[in-house]
Amino acid sequence: MSDTDSEIASSAGSIMEDVSEPDVTSFKCLFCDEEISSVDKMFSHCDSTHKFPIRETIKDVGSKLEEIGIIKLINYLRLESKNGVEPSAIKVTPEVLADDKYLAPALPDDPLLFELGDFMPEPEEKPVDYADYEAALAKNMPEEVEMIDASNDRDERYFESYKGNSIHREMIEDRVRTEGYRDFMLNHSELFKGKTVLDVGCGTGILSLFCAQAGAKKVFAVDNSDIALRARENIKRNGYDGTIQVIQGRVEDFHTQRTIGNGKVDIIVSEWMGYGLLFEGMLDSVLRARDLYLKPDGLMVPSHCTLRIAPISDREWVSESTGEKFWKDVYGFDFSAMIPGSNLNLHEIGVFDVPPKAICGPASTFYEIDIARVQVKDLDFTAPFEVILAKHTKALDAFAIWFDTFFLPHNEPKDLKSADALDWKEEGGEGVAFSTGPFGTPTHWHQAVMLLSDEDRKAHPKAGSTLRGTVTYKKRRRDVRGIDVQIRWEGEGADGPVAGTVSRRME
Repeated sequence: MSDTDSEIASSAGSIMEDVSEPDVTSFKCLFCDEEISSVDKMFSHCDSTHKFPIRETIKDVGSKLEEIGIIKLINYLRLESKNGVEPSAIKVTPEVLADDKYLAPALPDDPLLFELGDFMPEPEEKPVDYADYEAALAKNMPEEVEMIDASNDRDERYFESYKGNSIHREMIEDRVRTEGYRDFMLNHSELFKGKTVLDVGCGTGILSLFCAQAGAKKVFAVDNSDIALRARENIKRNGYDGTIQVIQGRVEDFHTQRTIGNGKVDIIVSEWMGYGLLFEGMLDSVLRARDLYLKPDGLMVPSHCTLRIAPISDREWVSESTGEKFWKDVYGFDFSAMIPGSNLNLHEIGVFDVPPKAICGPASTFYEIDIARVQVKDLDFTAPFEVILAKHTKALDAFAIWFDTFFLPHNEPKDLKSADALDWKEEGGEGVAFSTGPFGTPTHWHQAVMLLSDEDRKAHPKAGSTLRGTVTYKKRRRDVRGIDVQIRWEGEGADGPVAGTVSRRME
């Protein structure tokens, strides 16, 4: 990366590709056509010539509505002046500035919107030391509620992890994933032709290129990682830079909103799914993008996901995956102390390709996500499941969780409780679907595996009996990219009822 590229990538806020912050030396007055060399002089001009107390108004608005309110104020004043309203007659109230239409710049590439920092009001309250705040908060905090980490390091590490080549190669080489998106877009090109598309978390730009190939009129490709710089080059090299505009930044940022425009997008495309579907919390941003940019009848791609669970009974596979088989006998020595460090353990959710023979019952769909309608609050949930154990089941060792993804060509509710992506095409399902489960082609998502405790593994449910329970997904406080998962189960044992609970985290 060149020095110039580095400067662009690290400047304040989030920077747009192709619509860079303008290099200007003058600022247009809010109420007339005069160009003035500095913001301070321009504000003085507004005071003396137009009798409008702009500094005081900014302080008042900022104390009530914060930075976003000040941005709205500038656009509101420009629009009122453009409509012929005299400065002295302009009424500024929180109610007026509540309208999000004032987020759109009234003056294209208005440099003033980038230079308001020195005029923001100082906080009236004395800053509180965060450690003192946490100590005071803890006095009234229930014991089961953990203390929170206020740092943004996790977010920074998340975006940093996506700027390298290897992770993107792994995703692109996942043919189930990449060809699922490609086949839907190219086989349903009538949905994309002449439409405006937003690609959330565009990465290398591969999905944006599929959209353009399918006939999209305009594609906004957004990514907060430095991979956006290479996406721009990929798009240019393939001749689609006239159709695809890369924006480096968060999808919620003002600069992004300013470029795309609220409620202007026909289709949102995103590959947001993480391990166990919701790990990494990217769906939150996709849903905010949906609420900001998507037209009321717009299409989400993919449109639906289902979460599935199945029991595991395979002591040999578990022993290999925990490392027990290896560490129990190292040249005749017992190294069992090393076992907790394996991928499958009693603290975290493991990520594996589970051998089909280890699955001891048909999968149960326990949660459905309609991406056009789900709300962020719905991503914390407890949902029931029910499976019938196979006749060969000897013990219950773990549970496997995976997800199926559906690309339906219309924005309508759909009951997918009994749907299986592996049979979707053969059974005449519309659109495209793919599975990340153990019975199909392996994907880079694998399956999320939760090992039962040693005690619960001794509670043997009866082969052929019904196992019932619930699955709980819960985001971690101040770490929405990590999740805590709990499975409660109960069933019939040889000597009476058996039950257990397994709680693991993924971070």
